[in-house]
Amino acid sequence: MFNENQIIEHLCEYLTAEGYEIGQKLSTADKGIDVIAIHKDTRISLLIEAKGGTSSRKGSNRFGRPFTSSQIFDRVSKGLYTAMATAGALQENEVSCLALPDDEVFLRYLWPIKDWLRALGIEVFLVGNSGVRVYGS
Repeated sequence: MFNENQIIEHLCEYLTAEGYEIGQKLSTADKGIDVIAIHKDTRISLLIEAKGGTSSRKGSNRFGRPFTSSQIFDRVSKGLYTAMATAGALQENEVSCLALPDDEVFLRYLWPIKDWLRALGIEVFLVGNSGVRVYGS
């Protein structure tokens, strides 16, 4: 299971290969939008909130161990709140996104709200051992 910093690293590698320039890449110690990526051709900007499936803090009880189901619900909920708040303040050519581990428990919490995510225009990237995929596509 990837922590938030690993999610961000893998996602940025994927986005760069897809023609995006990374304008901002934060770590868990930083405040703000985790990743801002601008497509070289379309100039569309992705504003991405990332959440991991384990703690990135060495010494924490969850370091290297997957979060529990209730902790995952908390991660999804907080990530969704941030993505929705970002979506409410978008400028032209900006897209609010969420990046989460490609994991069964995370997917279980996304499934019931998938139509709302689509309606709000929030893109979800799922990051796993086999790469990055866009949720719902």
